[in-house]
Amino acid sequence: MITLTIDGREVQVQPGTLIIDAAKQVGIDIPVFCYHPRMDPAAACRMCLVRVEKMPKLQPACATPVSEGMVVYTDTDEVNKAHAGVLEFLLANHPLDCPICDKGGECDLQDNSIAYGPQTTRFADPKRHLDKARALGPIVELDQERCIQCTRCVRFMDEVAGDPVLTVHERGGHAVIDTAEGRTFDSIFSGNTIEICPVGALTSRPYRFKARPWDLNEVDSVCPHCPVGCNIRLSLRHGEVKRILSRDSEEIDWGWICDRGRFGYGFLSHGTRLERPMLRKDGSLVPVSWDEAIAVLRQRMQGKSGALGGGRHSLEAAYLLRRFLTEVGTKNVDHRVLPLYTAIAPGPVGRIDDVNDADLVISLDVELLEEAPVLALRLRQFARKRGLRIVSVSPRQGLLDMPHQEAQTPDVAATLRAIAQGEGELGQAFLAAQKVLFIWNGHTEAVFAALAAALAARSGESATLVAGSLANSYGAQVAGLVPGEGGLDARGMLEAAAAGQLDALFVVGHDILSEFPDAELAAQAIEKVPFLAVAGTVPSETTERADLVLPVAAWAESDGHFVNMEGRAQRYYAGSDRGAELVDDWELMARLAGVEADYDAILAEVKQALSPLFGQGRRTGGEAPAGGYRPAEGAAIAAASIYFKGVTPDPFLHSIVPPARIMVAADVAQAAGAAEDDEVEVGGMRAALHVEAGLPQGAVLVRLGQDGANRALGRAVQVRALAGRQD
Repeated sequence: MITLTIDGREVQVQPGTLIIDAAKQVGIDIPVFCYHPRMDPAAACRMCLVRVEKMPKLQPACATPVSEGMVVYTDTDEVNKAHAGVLEFLLANHPLDCPICDKGGECDLQDNSIAYGPQTTRFADPKRHLDKARALGPIVELDQERCIQCTRCVRFMDEVAGDPVLTVHERGGHAVIDTAEGRTFDSIFSGNTIEICPVGALTSRPYRFKARPWDLNEVDSVCPHCPVGCNIRLSLRHGEVKRILSRDSEEIDWGWICDRGRFGYGFLSHGTRLERPMLRKDGSLVPVSWDEAIAVLRQRMQGKSGALGGGRHSLEAAYLLRRFLTEVGTKNVDHRVLPLYTAIAPGPVGRIDDVNDADLVISLDVELLEEAPVLALRLRQFARKRGLRIVSVSPRQGLLDMPHQEAQTPDVAATLRAIAQGEGELGQAFLAAQKVLFIWNGHTEAVFAALAAALAARSGESATLVAGSLANSYGAQVAGLVPGEGGLDARGMLEAAAAGQLDALFVVGHDILSEFPDAELAAQAIEKVPFLAVAGTVPSETTERADLVLPVAAWAESDGHFVNMEGRAQRYYAGSDRGAELVDDWELMARLAGVEADYDAILAEVKQALSPLFGQGRRTGGEAPAGGYRPAEGAAIAAASIYFKGVTPDPFLHSIVPPARIMVAADVAQAAGAAEDDEVEVGGMRAALHVEAGLPQGAVLVRLGQDGANRALGRAVQVRALAGRQD
């Protein structure tokens, strides 16, 4: 430890600590603009200048490491004059848009000017004028006049996101922040630059002019769109979500969230919501009371029945759904509606912060930017800062957008078994490493078995994270939403329904007609099943065909827990107002199970029954579950898309969701007589063709959730060229 003195207070810190961080430990505030605790020092703004004894000039606290015996002064006439001078220069050309600026009330320039700025200015010349409110992309607007050149946004995109789409153009007094030439600001992490901008230079188009900070109520929540479980904060005005901000979690997200999590809330107040229980009578869906709806579902589920879903709803709802199904005597239940074999790997369950000190990370067929984007940011940081070795084992190349080693293989399980036996340089490194972290998409039983063998072969520390699931897939699986002995999995239930062997099907939180990876089977099942009930938040093709529709509150309107990929149960709280007839997902399941709908009592029961999810230690992996995803022979490969993992449709996301594409290997395109951007058809899905260099020969890949994608996944397919190149 190093001992230094700051403003007369002695403090002990680790070697390499910056003065600004040491000052925080003793409650001393040093003003900043360019400094950010999650990025490298820049010393660009000079706002944090301090006096250090024995140094000839004032030093930037954000870029000066401590040393033994150092004496620092942060509040002297010299330091205060420097602070005032920096602010005077910054305000010389600042437009003073405070009455109309979205950042007003939470602006670092306002706060620092009040606390440290001069009372008057010596500048009397006209201010310079630059571009105002110019769209950099579909989400972010830039006001160059307000920019103070702190470069936080540029550094975030370069250092953290690994996509240097923003840059500084020109130099000196002519310098401006803008996109790199020929680029549009279309990164999936663009919203982070809005939040870290210390002034109102970067603003959110969905939030622009919607509220002032003092008009907003803040509610802690958890992102519902992927298994990372990023901590977020809902900003509400008159009960309506106006924006989403991050909550810095050291163990999980480091204060970053992807644009899916930041802007995926527009559906809450868009008017396209399920609003009341509807029961089909005489061929039409008509409103009914909750008592009637619940009585009908309880009665119809008494026969040969099954339930699909649970991974998008709360842990409490999953637990009570399992209780209801036990009461009606069915073992036919499966949360794995999307391509997934298991949400819980064998052996020790990994933690996201295992990345911090792992020696080797092996990614098993995972496209992290689509499956778990914020986990990708942490991996990239450690690959860049300390040379963390990352290996991608997959039939596809280019899945990781960071420094890594490719181990392309047609059989991931076989390659993993070879690694576990110490074959090749990678196998030797695997056995020799002190700490290994696997990141897996959770898709196939064969890889589950190979993982179990690999974990058993090591004497050192090792663990696995499953990135291919939904926000509460882990919780749904622990709560028992997988088939019991003799029960049917998702495909088995749909096959039974299509064959007339199922009396009722209850779908929770999914549009199986557009999501289940065999559209033809899903359509046959819905046509043949005598009774179809759907619980959800927005209308879909499946709700239109349902016999009973049960509207539930969205995560922002309800209390509950999501269990992330680490097995960590995290609480979210109701904030947004909701329709009068909407109920919490857990309340619906409680009423179905005949349990009193008292949240505190239900939560206490869940905590007792599923106590490992609420503890602090490392979770233990699961046994091999029954059933699960079985890709069809010769069918297209299912690729994930972060924009389709959560609730859709969403008006804010329409502008940033990439257009649907059918990705093929070069030999497939040649055989079909199709070129780049030609319109093609694969199993009923029509979209522009893209030749993907990283695909193995003969492969066709579609992103699940895009229009018609699941029609290409359930049957053997061929690529058929249609109308030619799309403009």
